[in-house]
Amino acid sequence: MVERACDGIVKWGLAVLIAFTPLAFGTVEDWSLAIMEWGLVTLALVYLFSRMWTGASPARARRGLTGIEIPAVLFLGLCAAQTLPMPMAWLRVLSPESARMYTPIDATSLSDAQRIGPVEEIQSDPVLNPTIPVDRPISLRPGETWKRWRLAASLVALFFLVAFWVDRRERAVFLIITVTTVGFLVAVEGLVQYLAWNGKIYWIRKVPPSSPFGPFVNHNHFAGYVEMVIPVAISLAFYLVALRRSEGHSPPSSPAPFSDGWRGSAAHLEHWGQGGLAMFAAIILIVGLVFSTSRGGILSTGISGLILFMVIRHRFASRVLAWSAAGALLAVVVILVCWIGADVISDKIRSSSELPSEASFRTRLIVWEAVVRNLPGFVWVGAGLGAFEEGFAPRIPPGASTRWDKAHNDYLQFLWETGVVGTLILIACAALFARRYWWPALTGRGHSLDILRIGIAVALMSLALHSVVDFNLQIASNGFLCALLGGILIGIHRMIEEEHLGRPVLVREESSPS
Repeated sequence: MVERACDGIVKWGLAVLIAFTPLAFGTVEDWSLAIMEWGLVTLALVYLFSRMWTGASPARARRGLTGIEIPAVLFLGLCAAQTLPMPMAWLRVLSPESARMYTPIDATSLSDAQRIGPVEEIQSDPVLNPTIPVDRPISLRPGETWKRWRLAASLVALFFLVAFWVDRRERAVFLIITVTTVGFLVAVEGLVQYLAWNGKIYWIRKVPPSSPFGPFVNHNHFAGYVEMVIPVAISLAFYLVALRRSEGHSPPSSPAPFSDGWRGSAAHLEHWGQGGLAMFAAIILIVGLVFSTSRGGILSTGISGLILFMVIRHRFASRVLAWSAAGALLAVVVILVCWIGADVISDKIRSSSELPSEASFRTRLIVWEAVVRNLPGFVWVGAGLGAFEEGFAPRIPPGASTRWDKAHNDYLQFLWETGVVGTLILIACAALFARRYWWPALTGRGHSLDILRIGIAVALMSLALHSVVDFNLQIASNGFLCALLGGILIGIHRMIEEEHLGRPVLVREESSPS
C-alpha cells in the first residue's frame, strides 16, 4: 500500500508540474520557481522514501546507475564553490577578471580625475572608499549563483527521478501523453490569445515591452517549449498506430498503452483514433509555432522534423507511406495557417522587428564576438553561474543594446559563467548521455517503444539547435521539460535493455505489503 501510494504521488505530482511549469508564465518568476523546486524536492523525497520502505524489487535491484551521476555532482560542486570566499591571490589565478572587478578604486586617482575633494576626505568616506573584504568569491553575484544552483539541482533531481521511476511501459506512455496534452493546450491558448490579443497574458496580466506568445513573455521561449513537444506528439501518434497494427501479433501479456494512465471508457478507444488525436495535437503545435514567428524555433523544428521522418521511415513497410504522412501533416498545417490568416504572420514579423528589446541576429553576432574576445579573463572557472550580466556589463560593444542579461547563446554563456572546467564537465555529461542513450535511441529498431524514444531524442536535438541563438535552457519550464524527456529516454532505454537481456520488465502496478 505504501509503495502504491508513493507511486501515485510521484505520478500525479509530475503531471501537475508538467502542466504548471509552462502555464505559470514559463516559470520565470520567484514564486513559480519556488513552487516548482519544492515540488520536485518533495517528489524526489517521496520516491526515496518508497524505495527505503519497501526495498528494491529484484527487477529494480538489477538497475544500476545511469553513468551521469558523477558529472552532475561535479557540476553542482563547481557552482557551489564559485560562491566560497577565497584569498585574492588565488582568485587572480582562477578568475583574473573577477579579481580585477573586486579591486578597490584608488583614492588618489579618483581625486585627480574627478576633482571631488582631497585624498584624505575620499579615504575616510565610507561610500567613496568602502571597506572591502580580503577574501572574495569567484562569482560576481553569489546570491544569483545560489539561486541558479537551486534551479540546476532541482532539474538534476527531476532527471534522475524520472530515469529511475520510469521502469514500466505504462509510466513512460503516461508521461508522454501528459506532455503532448499540455503542449496542445498551451498552443491552443497561445493561438486564441494571439487572435484576441488585448496586450495582456491570459487577458489579465500586463507584460513589459516584449514579444509574448501564449503564457510565455517571449515568443522564442514559447517556440522552445513546443518544438520539444512536436516530435514527441508525432512519435506518440505513430506508436499508437503501430501498436494497433501489431496487436494481433502481440503476446497476450503485452500491456495496453493506457493500462496505467487512462482507465474507464478511454481504455476502449481504438488506437487509430488515439493516434489521430496525437497527430492533431502535433498539427496545432506546429501552427502555434508558425504564428509565434520565432525564426530560430521554426528552423530548428524544420531540421529536427526532417531527421525524425528520415529515421522513422525505416519503421514502415513502405517508405512512401512515411513520406506521405509527412506531406499530409505539412499540407494540413499550411491550410490551417492560411485559413487563420497568413497576413497575421506578416504583420507579426513586421511589428516584432520594430521592438527595441528584441535582439536581432546582427546584434547577437556583435555580442557573441565581444563575449569570445573577453573570455580569457574568466576562462578557467567563469564569472559565476547566473552572473553573466555583471561580468559582461563593462564590455557591451557599440551597436548593441545597453543591457544584456543573457548572451542569447546558451553555450557561450555557459562558458562565460563556468569557464573551461564547467564546460568540460558539460561536454563529458553530454557525451555520456549521447553515447549511452541518445544515439541508441536514433539507431534502435525492432522494439515497440523505439518510436517513442526516437521522438524524444529528436526533441532534445531540436532544443539543442535552438539554444545556439537563444537561452531556452535558462527558462525553467523549458529546462524542466528537457530534463523530464531526458529521464524518460533513459528509462525507456533501460527497459529495452532489460528485455534484450531476458530480464522481466514490470508491466503493471504491483501492490506490496505496507
